[in-house]
Amino acid sequence: MKKQSDNLLLEEIVHSWENPQQAILPLLHHCMEGKNYISDADVARISQLTGLSTSDIIGIGTFYQHFVFHPVGKNSVRVCLTNPCLFKGGNQLFKTISKTLGIGLEETTPDGLFTLYPAQCLGQCSAAPSFMINEDVYVDIPLEKIPGILEEYRKGKVCQPVYPGGKPLVNKPIVFEGLVSRETIYLGEYRKKGGYQALENLLKEGNPEKALVEIERSGLAGRGGGAFPMFKKLQALRKNPLPHYLICNADEGEPGTFKDRYIMERDPHSLIEGMVITANLIGATKGYIYVRAEYPHSFRILEKALQEAQMAGFLGEGILGSEFSFQLFLYRGAGAYICGEETSLINSLEGKRGLPRNKPPHISDVGLWGKPTEMQNVETLANVPSILLKGGEWYAGLGNKKSPGTKLFCLSGHIEKPGLYEVHLGMSLRELIMETGGGIPNGRSLKALLPAGSASKMLLPRHLDLSLDYPSIAEVGAFLGSASVIVMDDSVCMVDLSFWIAAFSHHESCGQCTPCRDGTEDVYEILVKIVSGEGKPGYLDLIKSIGGYMREASICGLGTTAPNIPLSSIEYFEEEWKEHILHHNCPLGVCPMGKREAFVFPPRRSRGVFGDFPLLNISAP
Repeated sequence: MKKQSDNLLLEEIVHSWENPQQAILPLLHHCMEGKNYISDADVARISQLTGLSTSDIIGIGTFYQHFVFHPVGKNSVRVCLTNPCLFKGGNQLFKTISKTLGIGLEETTPDGLFTLYPAQCLGQCSAAPSFMINEDVYVDIPLEKIPGILEEYRKGKVCQPVYPGGKPLVNKPIVFEGLVSRETIYLGEYRKKGGYQALENLLKEGNPEKALVEIERSGLAGRGGGAFPMFKKLQALRKNPLPHYLICNADEGEPGTFKDRYIMERDPHSLIEGMVITANLIGATKGYIYVRAEYPHSFRILEKALQEAQMAGFLGEGILGSEFSFQLFLYRGAGAYICGEETSLINSLEGKRGLPRNKPPHISDVGLWGKPTEMQNVETLANVPSILLKGGEWYAGLGNKKSPGTKLFCLSGHIEKPGLYEVHLGMSLRELIMETGGGIPNGRSLKALLPAGSASKMLLPRHLDLSLDYPSIAEVGAFLGSASVIVMDDSVCMVDLSFWIAAFSHHESCGQCTPCRDGTEDVYEILVKIVSGEGKPGYLDLIKSIGGYMREASICGLGTTAPNIPLSSIEYFEEEWKEHILHHNCPLGVCPMGKREAFVFPPRRSRGVFGDFPLLNISAP
C-alpha cells in the first residue's frame, strides 16, 4: 500500500511541472528523503515516469553534490570549509567532528548513522563557523558541545529546522525595513508595513509604462553581481514575442554572501511582490524561484509565503480581480555553485546538468524552453515595490551619480561587527570597514579584503578610500559583485588563502570547458604542492600562465574569475609566496609545509599538468 501511494506521489510530482524532464531534480530530491540516497529501483522508476534512460538520469543526478546513488549514513553532516568559516575556526570544527565520528570526508561511520561532507558555503558567514546535520543549521558552536550534539542524532533526533536567530540587519534600514524583524515573514505583518500596495496600485492603474519609467529613473541595477540596469533588461525582453518567463536567481553560492538568504527568511513577501510586479511589466504568466539546496529554511519559509500570497489573491488567476494572472513556483537546486550563472541555472531548471551556455544568444532572446526570459537576483526584485511606492528619484538619490540606490553588504571574516548592512552606494570602503563594521578586532591590523567573495581581485589597506560604487571599484581592477566583503587581518597567510580558493574553484568547476576544467585542477595541484613544502621556483610563472589562459578562454564567469585571488595575492604579496616556494617556510605558521595536515576536497578529476597526482586525503585524526 505504501509503495502504491509513493508511486502516486511520484506521478503527481511529474505532472506538476511543465514537462517530465523538469521533474528530474524534484523526483531525485523526493527519493533522497528518508533513506538519504537514490537506489537503483528509484532510478528505474524515474526512468519509467519521465521517459529518460537510466544513464541519462544518473548523468544528470551525479552532476549535483547533494544527490547520492549509493547507501550512506542516515545523517548527513556538512561542514563549511570556505574562507569565512575557516577564518573563524572551521578547521578546528572539522577536526572535532571528524575525530568524534571517527571518519574523514565522504566516509560513513561503521554503524551507518553518519556521513561527513564538505560544504561550499552555507550562507552563515557572519556567525561562522557553521555546519549542518540534515536540514538543521548550527553556527558558532563551542567545540566541547559538538560530541553532545552528534549524540542526539545518534539517538534518533528528528530534524526540526529552526532559524539560527540573531539580528540580520545590523544598521538602520533604508529600503529593506522588513529585515529588522522576523514578523514580516507573515503576510499580515507585511501588509501593515505597506506590503502589496505597489502591486495594487499598478493593477488598479493598468499602466505598466508608468512603472517602467520609475524603474528607469531609479537606476536600479542587478544586485547579484552583474550590475546591469534592470530597465534595459526589461525593455530588451518586452520587444520579443510572448510567452515570456521570469526567474529569480536565489542560488546564492558565493562564499561570504548571505544577503538573499536574509531577505527570503525575513521578508519573503517583498520578493514575491517584486516578482509579480516584474511579471506584469514583461507580460509573463509563469515564474520560478530557484533556491540553492543549502538553504532549506529559505525554501520552507518561501513555500508558506507563496501559499499565503495565493490564498490572499496576490498570485494565481485574475490577481486582485484584474485580468493579469501569474503562477510562481519554487525549484530546489542540489548543490552546484555553477548554477548561480544564469544559463547554467536555466539548464538546471529544465532538468538538465547545470552547464553554462554560450552567449549570444542572451536569455532575453532565448532563455527557458527557448523563450525570452527575464532573470534577476533576490535583492534586485525585492527593491521593486519600494521604488514604485516612493518613486524612482527617491531611490536614485540614495546613492551617488555613478551607482544609484543602496546595497546590502555582507561583512564577514576578521571584523568587529560582522553581519548584514544596508548602505548608500558611494560610502567609502574605510567608513564601511573601520566605522560601520567596527574595524579589525583583537588589536590586529588589516592585511587585505575580498570585495566579492572568492571572485574578485583582492583590495589592500591603500584602497580604503575608494567609493563603494561599481565604477570606482572597477577602476582598480576589482569588482563589487554581490558585495560579499571578507575582511582579513595580518594573521592570514596569502598562500593558504589561495589554496582554499583554488580548492573551491576546482571542486565547483562544471568541467564543460577545458580552460576551467583543467585550469582549476592544475592551480589546485600546484597549491597542494606549495603548502606541503614541495614548491619549485617555476610555479609562480606557471600559475600566472594558467590563470591568463583561464581568463581569456573560459566559457563563463567561474573560469574567468577563479584565478583572480591567487594572481592578485602574488601581485601584492610576492615575497610571501617566494618564502613558501624557495625556502619551504610559511612565515605565519599556517601552511603544513611537510606535515601533510592540510584539508583538501576529494577531486572530481585526475587530469592536469602533473598527471595523476596523489592528492592529500583527509582521514580521522
